[in-house]
Amino acid sequence: MKNPYAPGFWCATAALMLLSATYFYGVMLTHQIDKALLFLDSAAALIGVISIAIVAWASLQGQRIKKKHLEQGKTLVLIWDTKVALRRVETVFDRYFWGSYWQPGRTFQEVMGELTGTPLEKSLEALKTQCAALDKQVTQDGWHWLNNARELCDVANAMARERYQLDFCDSRTDSSGAAVINRDFEVLVYTWTARLKTFDHQLDEIEVQYS
Repeated sequence: MKNPYAPGFWCATAALMLLSATYFYGVMLTHQIDKALLFLDSAAALIGVISIAIVAWASLQGQRIKKKHLEQGKTLVLIWDTKVALRRVETVFDRYFWGSYWQPGRTFQEVMGELTGTPLEKSLEALKTQCAALDKQVTQDGWHWLNNARELCDVANAMARERYQLDFCDSRTDSSGAAVINRDFEVLVYTWTARLKTFDHQLDEIEVQYS
């Protein structure tokens, strides 16, 4: 990685050397050779000290920039891993409630409207673990990302309980015999979708911030 302060260092060194050479030449023209040599020694020592100081400062700045880039890269990896975990939750959620997971042969916990031991619970736990790591990296106080994951977990559990009610309670019908939409479940579906989109949008925002 190139040092961003190198051009300034070489420009300052060249300017100092040019001024020193000009003064030295002027002293020589006055035939004061001893003074000219004494000045030359002093100027060389001064240039050496200044050069060492500038090199040390530039090296320190370079190390700080390198460390910042490493931290930035680590944060981006955590953000991407969190996005992957969120996509996994979304996929398993759809399969669990609308697809192949919601089939006969479920465990007792599933039958009773619990997510214990299900692929959805495992994916949510993986998301919470990933969010806790992201919080430690980017959040000064609190558990912003972990709280987002917990909110999704709460909605998923509420939907499992509501689905249990729909499956094992009497179906609701109106006077014409048509099924009545379960408003509570509909609200939970909307809440899940809204929080999922908000979560995803916040991850996009922080990814741009650290890119």
